Amino acid sequence: MTRFLIPALVAVSSVAASAQDGSGLTFGGDVKLDYTDVGSGVLALDGDVAASWRSGGVLGFDASLDATYLDGSDFTNLWAALVLSTGAGEFAVGAPRPLVESLGVMPRFSTSRVIDLESMPLRGTFAPLVSALDNGMTPGVTWKQEAGNLTFGAGYHHLNDRNVDLAQGVMRYSAGATSLFINGEYATAPGEDVTTLQIGGLHDAERFDLGAAFTRVDGGAGINSVRLHGSVDVMSALTVRGDALLIQDTSDIYSVSATYNLDSGLYVEGGGTKVVGQDEILDIGVGYKF
Repeated sequence: MTRFLIPALVAVSSVAASAQDGSGLTFGGDVKLDYTDVGSGVLALDGDVAASWRSGGVLGFDASLDATYLDGSDFTNLWAALVLSTGAGEFAVGAPRPLVESLGVMPRFSTSRVIDLESMPLRGTFAPLVSALDNGMTPGVTWKQEAGNLTFGAGYHHLNDRNVDLAQGVMRYSAGATSLFINGEYATAPGEDVTTLQIGGLHDAERFDLGAAFTRVDGGAGINSVRLHGSVDVMSALTVRGDALLIQDTSDIYSVSATYNLDSGLYVEGGGTKVVGQDEILDIGVGYKF
């Protein structure tokens, strides 16, 4: 899998549950230990933990830790920002989490954290992965506004170690169980500049989900891809899902997986992924949502 994806990268997450107390503090997270059978096998520890505080007035604060430890590598993002709530929208200053993540609509790709991480740029999201390679926090500023069912915003992030400036624009329309979105990124770097555009939608019904997204990545050569996603609750605790990533002029990726949720917040999930022309990849893991 790595041999396939790394050349593509050269060529070219949200908190699952939350709790709230009376002070205006919200917090939650998702931690998972994941094993993926890629060659000799890769063990990954993945965590996404966030806290948010709102005073009910102008000032607030957001902080989150998004980290994946695998195969001797550490992909860690630490986001923290002062939030100003104004009539013109919400401004986050410091090291805010990119809006493409915080306002994201599409779920993770497959149940393997390794496959989800490595396929991220092919699905139109560079900021989290590139930022994880930066040594320290990523300074920036974001702005978002809501108007009825429409949420939109923009952000700027500077990656110090790699001298990369990245701008994002996000728009999401939600009505009932359906969300439509369009995201764009533009990154300037010492090498080739990179532009991404993603447009799609997700219908999140009570017992099933259906989603699709088209992505265009321009970084020297252009790459188009189509993401398809579907899931169904076979029973209240068991969800079966299928994912496909159809990539222009290279190998497509298909995944089938299942998740079993316990009342305590613990869950077990696993599945299989097929990169066309390569051996099947199996994964299994256990996690905890809070």
